[in-house]
Amino acid sequence: MKAVKRIVSMVCTAALTIGMLAGCSAPAQETTAAGTDAPAQTEGEQAGTQAQGAYIPGAYTGSGTGMHGTVTAVVTVDESAITAVEVDVSVEDQDRVGENGGDTLASQVMEAQSAAIDGISGATVTSDAVSVAVEDALNQARGNGGDGQMTAGTYTATAHGAKHDLTVSVTVSENVIEAVEVVESDDSPYISESAINALPQRIIDKQSVAVDGVTGATMTSSAILSAVSDCLTQAGANLSDWTKATEITAGEDVTVDVLVVGGGTSGSTAALAAKTDAALSDTDSGLDVMIVEANGYIGGNMAICGGYIASYFGTALNEQTGQSWDPDELVDSLENLYPQYSDVINDTLMRNLADLTDDTLNGLMARGFYLTGTDAYEATSSRLSADGPAPYTSSTVIADPETGERSGDKGYDIYGGGAFFGQSMTDILNDAGVEIRYETTATGLIMDGNTCVGVTVQDHEHSYNVYADKIILATGYAGFDDETISLYLPEVYGNVIGAETAANQSFAQKQITGLGGEVNDVHEAISDGHIVLGYNSTLAHYGEEHLLYSSMLGMFVNTDGERFADETDRGAGMAMTIAELGGKAYMIFDSTHEGVRFYDFLASNGLAWTSDTLEGLAEEIGVPAENLTATVEQYNADYENGGDTVFGTGVENMAPVQTGPFYAVQVNAISTGGIDIAVYTDENMNVTLTNGGEPVENLYACGGAGSGSYFTLLNIGLGSHVVGCLTSGVYVGNIVREALLNQ
Repeated sequence: MKAVKRIVSMVCTAALTIGMLAGCSAPAQETTAAGTDAPAQTEGEQAGTQAQGAYIPGAYTGSGTGMHGTVTAVVTVDESAITAVEVDVSVEDQDRVGENGGDTLASQVMEAQSAAIDGISGATVTSDAVSVAVEDALNQARGNGGDGQMTAGTYTATAHGAKHDLTVSVTVSENVIEAVEVVESDDSPYISESAINALPQRIIDKQSVAVDGVTGATMTSSAILSAVSDCLTQAGANLSDWTKATEITAGEDVTVDVLVVGGGTSGSTAALAAKTDAALSDTDSGLDVMIVEANGYIGGNMAICGGYIASYFGTALNEQTGQSWDPDELVDSLENLYPQYSDVINDTLMRNLADLTDDTLNGLMARGFYLTGTDAYEATSSRLSADGPAPYTSSTVIADPETGERSGDKGYDIYGGGAFFGQSMTDILNDAGVEIRYETTATGLIMDGNTCVGVTVQDHEHSYNVYADKIILATGYAGFDDETISLYLPEVYGNVIGAETAANQSFAQKQITGLGGEVNDVHEAISDGHIVLGYNSTLAHYGEEHLLYSSMLGMFVNTDGERFADETDRGAGMAMTIAELGGKAYMIFDSTHEGVRFYDFLASNGLAWTSDTLEGLAEEIGVPAENLTATVEQYNADYENGGDTVFGTGVENMAPVQTGPFYAVQVNAISTGGIDIAVYTDENMNVTLTNGGEPVENLYACGGAGSGSYFTLLNIGLGSHVVGCLTSGVYVGNIVREALLNQ
C-alpha cells in the first residue's frame, strides 16, 4: 500500500499543516517525496503532533478517485482528534472492497487517527482513494484550502495500477495545475498507455481530478487520478476545489460515408476494407470512414488476447506448418459436426468467410500486422471434425520483442501478443486514413422508418449524432452488464465475472431488441466455452499464476467448505458449477504444494489466505470450520486408501492436505469474452430483425455482434475466434464499399 502509507508521511504535506511540524520550512520550487531537508516523521510522531490543537472542530467532506468513480469520506474532528469517520465507497466494485469495505476503512482511519491506513488487500485503488479523501478532509480541518490555493512546486506520488505501481509527477503554481507526467509505469503495454497518454492533458485542460478515466484502462486511469490527488494534497490543496465534474454538452453533428461502431477485431478490418479494397492494399476507396470506439484504444478483445490467430490455408503460416484446410472442406466438416444448428448457420455466409481468410491475413501482414510465418504452429481441436481431434494451423506470436518471449510461454495471458496486434492495427488504420474517435460510446440508432441513418454518440465532453450512408455494428457479443443479463441470460450468469470486456455492453443486441427485433441466442450451444476458471476481472489470465487453478493438483471446496466436483475437470463444466454455487470457490492445499510460491502475489490481491490450522483457515475464508475439516479428513483418507470415494478422482490427481500451514486461494467463474448472443443477419451481413426477415436498410453487423449465423467457425480452437472476426470485418467492409461505389 505504498500510496496509502505515504500520504501523511510526506514532509512537504506536513510542512503545510497548521501546528504539525513547527520549524519545518515550506517546500522549494522542486519538491518531491524525498526533496526536503526535514526528516520524515513516523505515524506515531504525527499522531502526537495532531494533539497540539491541529484541527478546527467540525465535520469535513473529502473526496478521492476510486476504480469506478469518486469515493467520499466525512471526517468529524475536535481540536485534537478524529472523533468519527463515514466512508462511502458505494461506486466501487463490491467484489473487490467487500460488503463492509467502507466500514473497515473508516475503522482503520479512527485507529490510525490519520489517513495512513493499511487498506483492504486486493482493493488497493479503492483504499488509496479513501486515504486521499480522508487527507482531503483533514486538510480542510487544519484550515488549509478553501480558495484552491497551493504551494507552488513539483510533487510526486505513487499508486497501484492494473498490475504494478506507477509514479506521477505534478507541477503546480498557487492556483494552477501546470504539468502532469507519469514518470514510471510497468503496467500492461498498449492498453495502459492509452490512459498514460490521455489523462494528464485531460486533468490540465479541466483543472480537475474529477475527469473521466480512459475506458478499457480503468485501473491505470484510477491510479493516475489517485496519485495526482495525492500530489495536490501534498501541495496543500483542498481537493474539493479540484474536483469539478465535466458537464456533457451538445457537440457538432458529423456526416460520413461509412460508420463502424466498435473498433475491435472485426470493426477494425471492416473500416480498413471499406477505406481500401478487397486486398486491403494501399488503394484509397475515396470513402470517408469513421470508427467510434468506446475504449481508449483499438483492438477490443484481440488487444488483450494471448496472441493466437488461426490460418486455414494460403498464408505463410500454413507454409510454415505444411498443414492446410480447403475452405469448403472446412465448412463441410463443421456442418457435419454440428448438424443440430443447421437452421441457424448460414451455409453461404460460412463458405464466403472461410474462403476469405487467406486474403484477410495476407493483406494485413503485407501492411505490417504483428504476425509472421515463423509464428505458426500445428494445433489440434476436437471442435473441428466429427471424426475426432483434427489438426489446423494457429500461431503463438512474440509477446516481448526485446526478449523474444512468445505468447504461449506463460499460457494464455494478457501479456501475450495481443497488445502488439492492437498497436499494429492502429498503425494500419491511421496509415489508411480511417478516422478513429476514441472513448466515444454509441448510445442509440437513428432510424427513418426501416432505414438506419445514423448513431447517437457521447464522448467525455460532448453528445452528438453521426450520420452515415452505411453503418456497421461491430460491438461484440452480449456482455455481462446487469441489463444484458436481465434481458437475455439466466440469472446464474450474474455470478460470472465479466473480465477484460469493459466496453462489451451489448449495444447491437439491445438496439435491435428495442426496434422490436429478436436476438440470435446460441449461448447454450457454445458459451460455456467462454466461462472459465479465473481469479477476478483484472487477473483473469495472469502469467504463471493461472497454472494454479488450471493444472496444479488440489482440492476445491464451495463456500460451505465442501467438495463439489472431480478436480480433474478444470474446464467450462467446473466454471459453470462454480457460477451456480454463487460464483466462487476455494482451492485448498498445504505447505508442501508447489502453489505456495504464488501465495504472496495472490494474497496481495485479496485472493489467498493461510493459517497454521484448518480451523483458522476456515475462519479466514468464512466457511464452516467443521465442514472444512471433515472434508479434508475424508479427502486425505481417500488418498491414503487409493482413490476418491466421493467423485471418483484418481489418486494420481489428488493432493493431500496434511502439513500446515494450510492455504486457500479463491477461484471464480469468469468470462474473458462475451456470451454468444448476436443479432440476426442475412448472407450479406445486413441486419434483420428476425431470422430470415427483411433487412434493416443500411445496417450491418460483423464479428461477435453478427456471429450467430457462423459461430461454429469461431469456435474451433485457439486463434479461430480472432481470424473469424478479422475475416467477417473484411467481408462486410467489402460489401458496403462496393455498394457505395457502385451507386
